[in-house]
Amino acid sequence: MNSQIPLEVIGLRKAYHRRPILRDVSFRLNPGDAMAVVGPNGAGKSTLLGCLTGDRLPDGGEVRACGHDPFEDPVSTARCMGFVPEQPFLYGELRVGEMLGFVVSARGLDSDEGHAEIERLLALLGLAGADSVLCRELSQGMGRKVAIISALLHRPALLVLDEVMNGLDLTSAEGLLEELTTRRAEGAAVMLSSHDLELLGRWCNRGLLLAPVRDPRLLTGRDWQRWSEQPTLAAEGI
Repeated sequence: MNSQIPLEVIGLRKAYHRRPILRDVSFRLNPGDAMAVVGPNGAGKSTLLGCLTGDRLPDGGEVRACGHDPFEDPVSTARCMGFVPEQPFLYGELRVGEMLGFVVSARGLDSDEGHAEIERLLALLGLAGADSVLCRELSQGMGRKVAIISALLHRPALLVLDEVMNGLDLTSAEGLLEELTTRRAEGAAVMLSSHDLELLGRWCNRGLLLAPVRDPRLLTGRDWQRWSEQPTLAAEGI
């Protein structure tokens, strides 16, 4: 598969206790694409995103992030991907500045440039001056902001964001969308799961509709345009 393509998925399948959750999911994200992942609770949104990032093992199919298999080559996959799960993990004993400094070091980023980017993103998301706060003392929204910054620091070609707007104040959410729009213009692809259907319809350019009892529905072109005008969890009539 092409290493210049941020994400390719072919025939992805996953079941729990013999109950199908993901049924033959196939799609491609090109540079600059933003895909909305839509579905009710239990439809498999987080399962799908976990399979794409290597957090959950699928039962079948292929996933390639920038040409890399997340299970066979997790290091190369991590270099091209930024992931914010629905329940982010932070090292509670580290302060915010230490946590993000650790990410800079682990990613092999230039120290000066990495810390300058940390300061920029902290300010963008309303965390300026929070460097000395222990991660375990952060509110849910503040913790999510630190996880978002961790995912953005290495400027990945692919961003996978699961309910990333949860707990964010309006100003921070707008700042994040501006940043993601800039990243898309620079060639990054984004997968975005959210219960805010209006946001998904306004900001994304394609969608994947999931449901517990039906096959996935890929929406592009005119189908996506119709859905984005009247966002819904149902695929009927599109």
